[in-house]
Amino acid sequence: MNKRLYSFLIPAFLVLAVGSASSVADAVEPIDWEYQIAYQRGIEAVNWAIPAVSMINFRDAYFGLGGGFNTIYYLSQPPTPKTETLTANNQTGYATILMTTKNGPVVLDIPPASDRAMIFGSAVDIWEVPIADMGPAGLDKGRGGKYLFLPPGYTGEVPESYFAVPMETYNIFVALRLIPRNGASFTEAANYAMEINAYPLAEANNPPAGNYIDIYDKHLPTLPQYDLSYFEDILEMLNEEPLLERDKVMGGMLASIGIEKGKPFKPEGKVRRALERAAMDGKNYLDFLFTTPGHAWEKFWTDRQWMSVVAPSSEGFVFDEGDKLLLDARGAMFSFVTFAPRQLGKASAYMVATKSADGAPLSGDENYKLTVPTDVPVRDFWSIIVYEFDTRSFIYNDLNRVGLSSLDAASMQVNVDGSVDIYFGRTAPAGLESNWIPTGGKSFFPIFRLYGPEQAFFEKTFKLNDIEKQ
Repeated sequence: MNKRLYSFLIPAFLVLAVGSASSVADAVEPIDWEYQIAYQRGIEAVNWAIPAVSMINFRDAYFGLGGGFNTIYYLSQPPTPKTETLTANNQTGYATILMTTKNGPVVLDIPPASDRAMIFGSAVDIWEVPIADMGPAGLDKGRGGKYLFLPPGYTGEVPESYFAVPMETYNIFVALRLIPRNGASFTEAANYAMEINAYPLAEANNPPAGNYIDIYDKHLPTLPQYDLSYFEDILEMLNEEPLLERDKVMGGMLASIGIEKGKPFKPEGKVRRALERAAMDGKNYLDFLFTTPGHAWEKFWTDRQWMSVVAPSSEGFVFDEGDKLLLDARGAMFSFVTFAPRQLGKASAYMVATKSADGAPLSGDENYKLTVPTDVPVRDFWSIIVYEFDTRSFIYNDLNRVGLSSLDAASMQVNVDGSVDIYFGRTAPAGLESNWIPTGGKSFFPIFRLYGPEQAFFEKTFKLNDIEKQ
């Protein structure tokens, strides 16, 4: 090619290229940074705050039934769908106590285990960090005792014989399973809750009588709402609790979208619209974390859809690694559970499935079957409970049936080989109503629990069948 022509074409090409780039740039709509930043920071806030927002809603729901701090709320029978809590268990009753150290140390008096009843449970703080276990697995070793919760920065004396529990935050949330023993009834186990008491340390010399409320079959709406009220809950938490050092960057991000301690939250215009969208998409992100292996769950068997809980680190379900906070793992976990223990013990194991054998998400429009084999390796029993995917809680139905277990074998139809077919769907298969868990047309997921799992489970020589679409 002629050199003079070549040298002419290069600058001509550059002019065309630059001109084209300029016209493209001019055509791109400018970013609305006020909306975009509010939206992005809103989604991050949803993920960051889910443990605390769950606890705020949890407390507000209980207080809505009367009582208040130091009240012992108990279930005289296992929960029904009216107990709207994240992945609750329908096999035992519960006792719940909510306390605060805002006005000084507070005492929780736990009775010793008896031959008829015992408790198993723990206390967590506003961030759902486990701070004390109670009962045979706790500090009292089943012998009972006084747990003393100390406010942040407490420098006073601690009486002897108390189990001291230092706090970084003020609010305390205690959930205790009421476990019948030696053939005792649920009612007997519930009566055991009447021996629990909570009161300020200042009243320890003359403890007040306990306040007890039976919440069985009462509406308990503890579930987070993914709308502007979510951000109002964050502000409620900020007004009550110290902002931990690790969270100060998030504190600055929240202030930039109008969520600041001691100030009203009144978003307007595009910021309000951005946060309304962020609340919904924040929920969608938590759904993604929940269903995607590697965040809350990991596949237990490589050739099955069943997943097991992922412990985030050697410290268990704490999520604070010192040099980093595991935000996504924590968000995934607390989008479907409350009161996670610091470490999973060997007393129980949990498996979840969000997909059927063909890899499709479980749908409320379909009917499914799970064949539970006869050789489930458990010392005690197994159970399977179905939860609505959107709420992570029990599904309302006319039978008030949320799950089935091996304890129900006498009322279910059992196969000749001892296996049991469990059905899920909008309608029961003809003649097999006793083996059916209603889904109410809702997208759902089951949790299969093994109580007293044996070695074959941990060694993975036992495999649970996948759920089959019918």
